Amino acid sequence: MHELRRMMIPDDENGQVLRQMLDDGDDLDVPRGIEFFHVFAEQSDADAFVEAAAALPDLMVEDAEVDDEGVWQVCVIRVMAPSHAAITALELQLGELAESHRGFADGWGCPPADETAH
Repeated sequence: MHELRRMMIPDDENGQVLRQMLDDGDDLDVPRGIEFFHVFAEQSDADAFVEAAAALPDLMVEDAEVDDEGVWQVCVIRVMAPSHAAITALELQLGELAESHRGFADGWGCPPADETAH
């Protein structure tokens, strides 16, 4: 079953991450916070993105934070099971929103499934 599920995941960057999660023993049916990262050169653009993303349903949007190099970062979180279709769709939607505020998507990540939730 594991191998069949693994083969059904598309062969792209998101698929590689999801296959690695499966290989590590992660249960991709368990919802958890998926974090989508976005970066901006200016605080005003990051803040505008935060406001726009917060208006979308089912998202938690963290306030913009600046790193040591002066880059503004925003993390958007949706609790869901990590599926290729859902991650790719939201990554595209948020990436387009970030670009409309002169920023760009910078990947996603999530913790392993919480085994105590079973």
